[in-house]
Amino acid sequence: MSAVIFTGPTLPAAEAARLLPGATVLPPARQGDIFRAVRDRRPLAIGLVDGVFLHEPAVWHREILWALSEGVHVFGAASMGALRAAELFPYGMHGVGRVFEAYRDGRWPGFDDDFEDDDEVAVVHAPAELGATPLSDAMVDLRDTLLAAESAGIVTRTERDALCAALKALPFPQRSFAALPQPFRAWLQANRVARKRLDAEAMLAEIGQFFTTDPAPFAPAFRFEHVHVWDNFVRSQVPEEDALVLDELRLRPPEWHAAARAVLGRMAQKPALPLWERVGVKGRDAWKSEGAAPIGLRAAFDAFRTGRGLARRADLDTWLADNAMTEASLSRLLREEAALTAALTDVPLAALADHLRLTGAYAPLLRRARAKQAALAGIPGLSPGPDADGALILFADRNNVAIDALRNDTTLAAAVCREYQFQRRIS
Repeated sequence: MSAVIFTGPTLPAAEAARLLPGATVLPPARQGDIFRAVRDRRPLAIGLVDGVFLHEPAVWHREILWALSEGVHVFGAASMGALRAAELFPYGMHGVGRVFEAYRDGRWPGFDDDFEDDDEVAVVHAPAELGATPLSDAMVDLRDTLLAAESAGIVTRTERDALCAALKALPFPQRSFAALPQPFRAWLQANRVARKRLDAEAMLAEIGQFFTTDPAPFAPAFRFEHVHVWDNFVRSQVPEEDALVLDELRLRPPEWHAAARAVLGRMAQKPALPLWERVGVKGRDAWKSEGAAPIGLRAAFDAFRTGRGLARRADLDTWLADNAMTEASLSRLLREEAALTAALTDVPLAALADHLRLTGAYAPLLRRARAKQAALAGIPGLSPGPDADGALILFADRNNVAIDALRNDTTLAAAVCREYQFQRRIS
């Protein structure tokens, strides 16, 4: 089963593994854990139950959106998973259970007050190395237990609301069933409601049922934008040496594209499938683009003609004849090129670095990157101005890259400016 589950205090890892055999069960998710799970494990589904907060950055919404854009079905329930699912269900994250529904609707059934606070699901717990055992009880568990007590005639509605308000007023680490009055104790032994656990179990059951349907990759209805903050985040997930090598490779677009294509080919798990079903969501969207001149197809056509000196129509007709092609078959070829080019932007950087190691290209690129690092030590990067503009324009002209696209690719633009400084330093 190609599924990754993040859990801890809500549902112990051993229980999750028993309920969903074959799944990879990991500790509560930190920022970057979902990104790394998709990058390194390529699951078809991720189930988010627990996540860290307070002292470490929490799971980032953008990494979940990226996972969805990569074709991963993302489920959430019970705790951090319910919060993120309530925030991202319009984009396709699938929420499960009562906690998710309450956050989505803004109301806990049976109570009149608004339901929106993150602390409703928060607990303190032991470190993951000690099993992430909970050391307090979640407010949602207390709410559902008080509702059950009211239904059983143990408390009146007025008493229930007063107890709920008193518990809510406590800092979340102090909330527990032990804080309830003594008359509750005997009844609680057999009747407390573990709402978060029940929701987590329901999510695992739903994922298990999901896999019986032989599901296809998730097809997002949105376009994931590679903004500057995301590019910086992705770079931060790559070891420093790999980042240096990949920056060097990006300065050589033909070599970058050749390496990325090779990695994409190795990643294709079902080579018998048509190309457009193997190039990922971006590539598939580029392949399916229709109309008089889709952006990806137009760019591929322009690059094709420019790279071969086919500016005149007569030259293009000659090339078609020499290569036994028609306009229709050329269109098919260029649609393949557009699909591949779109897919290359999301080739995992770790896989790309490993490919360079296997082909012997990694070591010389790293040596050059370290030489550049030493030469530019203590020298600030280029500020916006004539020098930076000139460096970008020269690179764009030499490599047939649109200058606006280069300026928007902040990682490549920074590498180009550092290369410009390096060349001036050693000349």
